[in-house]
Amino acid sequence: MKKFLALALALVMTASLAACGGSGSSSSAASGSGSASASGSAAAASDYRVAMITDYGDITDQSFNQTTYEACKQFCEGNSVEFTYYKPAGDSTADRVAMVDKAVADGYNVIVMPGYAFAGTIVESAATYPEVKFVALDVAAGDILGAALGDKYDYNPANWKVTDYYNSDNVYCAVYQEELCGYMAGYAAVKLGYTQLGFLGGMAVPAVMRYGYGFVQGADAAAAETGAKVTLNYTYANQFKGRRRHHRRHGYLVFCRHQVRLCLRRRRVYLRSRGCRQG
Repeated sequence: MKKFLALALALVMTASLAACGGSGSSSSAASGSGSASASGSAAAASDYRVAMITDYGDITDQSFNQTTYEACKQFCEGNSVEFTYYKPAGDSTADRVAMVDKAVADGYNVIVMPGYAFAGTIVESAATYPEVKFVALDVAAGDILGAALGDKYDYNPANWKVTDYYNSDNVYCAVYQEELCGYMAGYAAVKLGYTQLGFLGGMAVPAVMRYGYGFVQGADAAAAETGAKVTLNYTYANQFKGRRRHHRRHGYLVFCRHQVRLCLRRRRVYLRSRGCRQG
């Protein structure tokens, strides 16, 4: 289990660095561990075969599927771990579970799953394959409860014990504080002098909502500091793909959630984002 947690954390951190555009290497805190530690890591790595499953996009979607694929590939190649990926035939839990079945049948024992859409897959597959380790990115307790309970779920995770509804022994769920980067984006926009803002979320799912709420709070905080009167339009596109022309409309600076970075160009701030380019 310790080997799995180490691998899971390494994969998650690699994915996080890729999502933020990080390319440098970080130094180890245990710099004096020596060759014995390195050989131990190599032995641990040889125990695993990693498979990533896309949600309903593919590895060229310029969003979280591509980021996860590239991060896993980079990590596995750097640590001599066998890696592949699978793309479901359709957009359903049954299609994703079928890919888990195929990956396990092919001998892969670590399954990486990016996105909330895998909640139902976790509920079904984690118990079916207790010897397989699952790394779920951006899958929160509410997602799992919604998949397990359906209409019975009241959208309050605190009212439920989520581990009653899936096998948590072999699942590592990595969730993020999207509201923090949303806050910084909203704060920076107002501090840069923009007073007509817009937020365009792909879909009203928990991760996108957290980013949006943080964006509103950041803009509000900066407005309070500067005394600026800020107008903000807030909406969801109800899809994760669209045309770039939607990102700046009617004079509003529009922000989306995925891999946001601001680029100064001709004294204007434009949003450049892999995910936003798709919607």
